[in-house]
Amino acid sequence: MVKNRPTQVPESQFIKLIYYWSHPTIQSISEKKKKHQEQQKFSHRMGPINFGRVRVALRTTKETNEEPKRFEMFLATRTSRKRKEVDQETQDAIDEFQNRQAAGETDEEAFESLFGKEQPGRVRYYGRSITRRNLKKHAEISKLKQQHQEEVTSLKAELGDMKAKQQHQEADLHGLRNMIKLLVQRSKPGMRPEEIEALLQDAQHSPIDANSAHGSTHIPNINMDNSEYANED
Repeated sequence: MVKNRPTQVPESQFIKLIYYWSHPTIQSISEKKKKHQEQQKFSHRMGPINFGRVRVALRTTKETNEEPKRFEMFLATRTSRKRKEVDQETQDAIDEFQNRQAAGETDEEAFESLFGKEQPGRVRYYGRSITRRNLKKHAEISKLKQQHQEEVTSLKAELGDMKAKQQHQEADLHGLRNMIKLLVQRSKPGMRPEEIEALLQDAQHSPIDANSAHGSTHIPNINMDNSEYANED
């Protein structure tokens, strides 16, 4: 076996490696892993890339930034980075999943029918250290965030309505002032614009009489001949 040594590996290290591989314990571990690998189906094509990174990348492609479903993760991790066709076994699983969906099963029901229920511990396609408890907590946090966002959106809508009403009232007030100015100018053509404006300002800040308190919209008849501006022609 030494003759098969790679040229870049020193002979002394290669001999130690041969002894290591030949050890009964290592041989037993190797056989177990070999059998386990033979039993595996749908091998992923992500190499050293963590599934958590794949999940984040899929989440950013969604408008609502929602978590990708497990079968979406299955497709993403079983498709090569060069976007080549999946193997026949994986394609059969995809077809079966779509058939179950067409038959009325939900995504989770179809997924568990194909791959079985989750075992205690981490959840498939979520990366290491993710458990059902983590997912439940994440779902609760996401729900609270969504409720908060809905409340913020509702408050913004109410604020927008209030601003629109205020602008409408200001427009009505502006129109009313212009109408009063026009009436005053017609009844007293010689009055200067600044004098009319002063008259309106004075009327705006004067105490409201009893008729106004009852919501009367009657404009009092102002005798312009008796006003203080009558002698300024």
